[in-house]
Amino acid sequence: MRTVVVALTMALVASQHVNLVPELAGTQTYVYKYEAVLFSGLHQEGLASAGIKMNSKVLISAASENTFLLKLLNPQLFEYSGIWPTDAFVATKLTLELAAQLQIPIKFEYTNGVVGKVFAPSVVPTTVINLHRGILNIFQLNLKKTQNIYEVQEDGVQGICETQYLISEDEGNNYTTIIKSRDLTLCSERIMKDVGLNYIEKCAECQKRVKSLSGAATYSYIMKPTPTGVMIIEATVQEIHQFTPLYEIHDATQMETRQDLYFQYFRQTLTFLEIMVSPIIPISAEYLPCGALQYEFSTETLWSPIQLMRISNPQAQIVDALNHLAAKKLGNIHEDVHLKFIQLIQLMRFADVDDIEGIWSQFKNRLNCRKWILDAVPAVGTLAALKFIKKTFLAGELSFPEFTQVLLATVHMVTANLDTIKTYSGLALSHKVQETPVLRKIAMLGYGTMISRYCSGSLECPVELLRPFHEMVIQATAKADIAEIILILKVLGNAGHPASIKYITKFLPVFGNQIPLSPMRVQVGAILALKAIAKKEPKLVQNVVLQIFINKDLHPELRMVSWIVLFETKPSMGLVITLARSLQNEPNLQVGSLVYSHMKALTRSTHPEFALIARASRVAIRILSPKLDKLSFRYSKAFVLDGYEVPLMVGAASSAFIINDVATILPRAVVAKTRAYLAGAAADVLEVGIRTDGIQEALLKSPLLNEDRLPRMKQILKALKTFKALPKKQPLGSIYVKVLGQEIAFANIDKAVLEKATQLTTGGYIPGLAGEALKAMQNGSAFQLSKPLLLTEMRHISPSVAGVPMEFSLYAVALAAVNLKVQAIMTPPLTETMSLAHLMKTDTFAVVGLNTGFVQAAFMAKGKVHTFLPLKVEAKFDITNAHFKIEAFPAVLPVHSLTACFETVAAAGNIKEVNAERITPIVPKMVVMKHSQETLTSRISPGDLSESVIPPSKEPELRTSVPVHKTLCSVLPHTGVNLCMEVMSCDATFIKNTTLYNMIGQHVVHINIVRADGPAVEGLELEVQLGPRAAKKLLKEISFADTNTPKVKNVLQKLREILEAEQRNNISNSFFNYNKVFYPQSTSSHSISSSSSVRSFNSHLSKVSIFITTKSLSSGQSNESFKPVQSRFLGDSVPPVVAIIGRVVRVDHKLLGYQLTAYLDRPTSRVQIIVVSIAAKDNWKMCADGVLFRKHNFDARIAWGAECQQFAITINAETGHQGPSPMAYFKVKCEKVPKMITTYAKSLSEYIPTAAQMIGLAISNEKNTESQIGLIILVQTQRTLDIIIKTPTMTLSVLNLVLPVALPFEDIQSYPENDVPNIIRNLYIEANSAKCSKVRNTLTTFNHKQYNFEIPLSCYQVLVQDCTSEHKFIVLMKKDDIFEQEDLNIKMADIDVNMYHQKSAVKVKMNGTEMPTNNISYQHPTGTIRIEQKGQGIALYAPGHGLQEVYYSSDKWMIYVVDWMKGQICGLCGKADGEIRQEYRTPSGFLTKSLVSFAHSWVLPAESCRDASQCHMRLETVKLDNKRSDRLASKCYSVEPVLRCLPGCHPIRTSHITIGFYCLPSNFRLNTSANLSSNYEKTEDLRETAEAHIACQCTEECV
Repeated sequence: MRTVVVALTMALVASQHVNLVPELAGTQTYVYKYEAVLFSGLHQEGLASAGIKMNSKVLISAASENTFLLKLLNPQLFEYSGIWPTDAFVATKLTLELAAQLQIPIKFEYTNGVVGKVFAPSVVPTTVINLHRGILNIFQLNLKKTQNIYEVQEDGVQGICETQYLISEDEGNNYTTIIKSRDLTLCSERIMKDVGLNYIEKCAECQKRVKSLSGAATYSYIMKPTPTGVMIIEATVQEIHQFTPLYEIHDATQMETRQDLYFQYFRQTLTFLEIMVSPIIPISAEYLPCGALQYEFSTETLWSPIQLMRISNPQAQIVDALNHLAAKKLGNIHEDVHLKFIQLIQLMRFADVDDIEGIWSQFKNRLNCRKWILDAVPAVGTLAALKFIKKTFLAGELSFPEFTQVLLATVHMVTANLDTIKTYSGLALSHKVQETPVLRKIAMLGYGTMISRYCSGSLECPVELLRPFHEMVIQATAKADIAEIILILKVLGNAGHPASIKYITKFLPVFGNQIPLSPMRVQVGAILALKAIAKKEPKLVQNVVLQIFINKDLHPELRMVSWIVLFETKPSMGLVITLARSLQNEPNLQVGSLVYSHMKALTRSTHPEFALIARASRVAIRILSPKLDKLSFRYSKAFVLDGYEVPLMVGAASSAFIINDVATILPRAVVAKTRAYLAGAAADVLEVGIRTDGIQEALLKSPLLNEDRLPRMKQILKALKTFKALPKKQPLGSIYVKVLGQEIAFANIDKAVLEKATQLTTGGYIPGLAGEALKAMQNGSAFQLSKPLLLTEMRHISPSVAGVPMEFSLYAVALAAVNLKVQAIMTPPLTETMSLAHLMKTDTFAVVGLNTGFVQAAFMAKGKVHTFLPLKVEAKFDITNAHFKIEAFPAVLPVHSLTACFETVAAAGNIKEVNAERITPIVPKMVVMKHSQETLTSRISPGDLSESVIPPSKEPELRTSVPVHKTLCSVLPHTGVNLCMEVMSCDATFIKNTTLYNMIGQHVVHINIVRADGPAVEGLELEVQLGPRAAKKLLKEISFADTNTPKVKNVLQKLREILEAEQRNNISNSFFNYNKVFYPQSTSSHSISSSSSVRSFNSHLSKVSIFITTKSLSSGQSNESFKPVQSRFLGDSVPPVVAIIGRVVRVDHKLLGYQLTAYLDRPTSRVQIIVVSIAAKDNWKMCADGVLFRKHNFDARIAWGAECQQFAITINAETGHQGPSPMAYFKVKCEKVPKMITTYAKSLSEYIPTAAQMIGLAISNEKNTESQIGLIILVQTQRTLDIIIKTPTMTLSVLNLVLPVALPFEDIQSYPENDVPNIIRNLYIEANSAKCSKVRNTLTTFNHKQYNFEIPLSCYQVLVQDCTSEHKFIVLMKKDDIFEQEDLNIKMADIDVNMYHQKSAVKVKMNGTEMPTNNISYQHPTGTIRIEQKGQGIALYAPGHGLQEVYYSSDKWMIYVVDWMKGQICGLCGKADGEIRQEYRTPSGFLTKSLVSFAHSWVLPAESCRDASQCHMRLETVKLDNKRSDRLASKCYSVEPVLRCLPGCHPIRTSHITIGFYCLPSNFRLNTSANLSSNYEKTEDLRETAEAHIACQCTEECV
């Protein structure tokens, strides 16, 4: 019973719990003391900070039920800019300025501890109302009666954020304590405004360990019960915002260090004073609703945080700023120009459109002022500025270049909202813009950019904004306007709106769309338009691009571009691995190569953003075939290079996708992108895409194609009943450029552009233009350019608990000025005098702190770079005498060429005292530090921040930051000038030795060019003389020390021994001899060794040594052909071929400089280059001596120093054979080199293993010969190499390196070694053209696949033909039925060429007429086709028609197709597209598995046995003869047609072929005369062997 009573008692007490809602009702007035303090900076004791403080009394009384009045009494404002905590706050005159507005009472609703609507007279500005909101925010309490620890989403001045409550009662003191905290990074609705951050993405992976920007607020209340409730006795609010720019990780035994910059600290205190009886009396004005508790923005974005301005008359102040800027000379950049330019922008932001138009009409005729206005207007970014641009352009007051640069900048800098978008739409769609193609493209792309910027900063993005372009898509599709479709797709891509997906996919082969309706370039453009949408709706885009990628019937380029877009969606590990699994049987090697190389590159990624994808790629790469890694660069490749520095939280990533089709030297498409990371944010800085499809063909194809050929070609191709022509390539190239993810420009190069370019180059336009330019230079031309740019304006503004805005911003302003004067004087020679002065100055400001229109207090980092480069050059060119001379004249010294400054300051100021801004360096000269080291390195508690902080009672220790001031000067030899660098630095590392404290302070670097001691220099000269006149230009005679002295004799003898020893070990003297490379058991000093990591040339991994033996050289050769330069100076016997003199012209006429002379002795194949100092008493020389032995052995020695005897290196290059494989050996031996070179070489060698691993080189730590580097190249096949690099400390190797082109060593053997033109021509043909050949019974296709098959007799087979609708050529082969010799028939243009054998001789018929055997030579009238004798055979050349060469001889034939025809041909020789897995394609495009079926499909069948071609066969469907037990109730027919004799003919030779069959019910009637191509679409039920006929004999009754 007692227990029950106790329980009831406790329940009763709980039911009578004290009401914790603050009591404000009644007739009384509650008086509180209010203080708000803001600090910006590091808050490190001894460093400077900036801040403000506000003191006031707060009066609150009830006006009606749930409505109260709040009034500030005696408000005071203080500034702080000084060393914390010793300096004190300073009262400002701003208090008088704002006192009247601050003391106007406001009304607010208050119910159950929740603040409702706020009311104020119209005379109270929004900034003052926000200060009241900061006070009301203290009274915002969501209290629960039943819980004392809970979490809610609470509204406040900063938005709706996660808030935690802790309520405790102190019964002894009779008060309740309430503590609440708000995490400002977890807000469902955060009040903030960003400027210039539309293109910045949040890198979530980069901020997993530490967030770059975070903030929190804590509230502490002491509540005292009253008869009607509770009353707030004291409330304290503390808010901290910190920015973490750096994050250092120490070793595993130490802790991680966050280098936080507490750039914002707020503290509010509200203390109860008394209760007054007199109520608050509102002013006699209407109280208008002003929103609720949440902060409201007004003009925060209009005020620059860099400088505070008092704006009274914007128009007059703009005029003053313009006059100030215009008064500065273009050639000079003054210190205040950057700030004046920012000031001009800020003033124009307060001007309306009428003000700007008035200023324009006043200054538009003054060139300097006009330029400043047009440079500033885009950065103003207001609706008024945009309306001004629109009006002035439509009125014709802006030139085309002016409007173009203004428009490009405006779309990225104007504030994007519904009003500006509407105004911009009127400009972009205006008739004047639409009628100019270039402006139309820029304006339309800009429209998409405007929508993207608006949607990135808005919660809602109306689809109606894009409705005009969605309608344009439908209209352009109906008209089949390809150019318009591509433009609209780019606009939709810039906008990046998910609603555009359904319009973009209309042009893609997905969801049942028809592929032929959209050309390839449209489909590629549509896929790329999904990139921006992929970042917003990755799942939607994944569904689209995955359908394209997994569809193996689509064009490879579409699939590869879809792969690029797929990775913009950041696919999951499961999806990446699934795709890798599906690619195991990928038929297209281009797709496989791109995917494999991309995943392999990603496995090396170290960037946090790609961590999951890199992990998935490591798994996927094990699934894919490693053979894909061996494909050459003729196949598509992807490259990824990234880096991320965790301590600095900065990084970069670059990617390049090269899409090839093996058809041309140029890639089909290239997409390259660079991405940057900083402090947890990311941005796509630059992206460039290029397509070159068809350009090379358009440039190289003959324009003289005879249209009469088409009927003949089509008549032949009728025999191939299932033939499907490939689409004709349109000559088109395109390029696009994206900046910050937005496409700003693109250009298409089509046939019309190419024809126009051809007319310009051949029509005399360019020579005429050059003549006009030369005439202008003769008259003298002066050019001045100055360009101010607001490169960066990034601002993040958010409210504090006190209702004042805090800002984090970054500004970068650049100004470049160039003065150029050119004058040309024409006499017999041409002289060109040019004076160039280039200046550039860049100022960067990073501001963190409070920024309003009436007060500023901020931590500021300022950076400045100022460059100046004056130059005067005179050039003389005497073409006739091969003489060239360039003179550079020095500028007036000293020249301050570079000044770079960086400093951090604490600045505070107010609008009342604009010129009295208080600026304090963050690191002062004298710093007060406490004795305790712990205090020095610990963080200061925010609770200690107040003006009453007293230094410790113990006498502080005075410590100073020791400044660094150094000056380093280096004399530029012989130029008469010194290059001096002055460094001044003062940082805060005496407090804490971290990167952040290293940056804080003042740092200055000056680079000056000053005059050196000694005679003055008049100028620098570089003179070049070619030919026989070179000897006359020499300023110093070349001579060497007497070789008869004992010292020199010893040196020469030693050199002879070295060179002779090297020659005795030379590699064989020819590529094509039979000297052997063998592997003995012993070792030698001239061995080339490898290790377990380097496979030997015999394909095993054991350690071997390679020895090379050659025929011995005669003593005459070894002793005389390569004597040292001092004993056999070529200048004694031959004149120099070139002389190059670089010298300094001094006033005392002393010679200073260097002279290079080159000598060539053709009989001995020897070259010498001598460099000497032309100073009178300087014996420094550099001697390079090289000799070519027997064309495959080259030796050289480079010596330098006094008389070329101090230092030397030797070079040996030799070629030979290792077995049947050609080999090259290159060796560099350092006899003696300066110590500096060896030091740098050792430092560089430390980075070699990392670099080698990145590019795929194997590394062995095997020690090799000291002071020697060797390179061995072994040609295993015509397309693969083995490369070994041997350094003294390691061996690097790469095996089976696949080359993009073949090395035709065997083919060039037919040419004499001195027939260099033909050898080079053959090398070019082999490298760039595709080759198909048949030697004896082996046919090698263009894709290097070999096969043997029986050729049907008397029937033409298509070897190769142009498979496009142009049908430029066709090459046929027929095997006669008597001698079974293969004849060729070539048809192109208006000629028909037959090449055949007759009595062991090669014959040629031209259009049925046999050409004389003793003079086989033909030249087509157009000059595009020629036939001539080549070796033992005949060659036809027609590169303009697509056939590089057709060679025919008695035992073989070879066909070379030009590279731009690759992939557009078909026939027995294949498509030359590199797709060896798709080699057996029939004329219908069907991929067969049978070689014989493939070969027979290219037979030109006969219609009748009376056919003149004497071919008695045709392709037909055959029925399966043998019956299978499981097919008793069905009949089966071949999927692929089989070659059979015509009716009335019987086979005399057959072969067996394994093909697929499809089966039908036994009662089903099949029309065997149906189109054969329909059979390929049948499903294959089984594969069986059938009989094919390859020779037939017909009876006389055959018809």
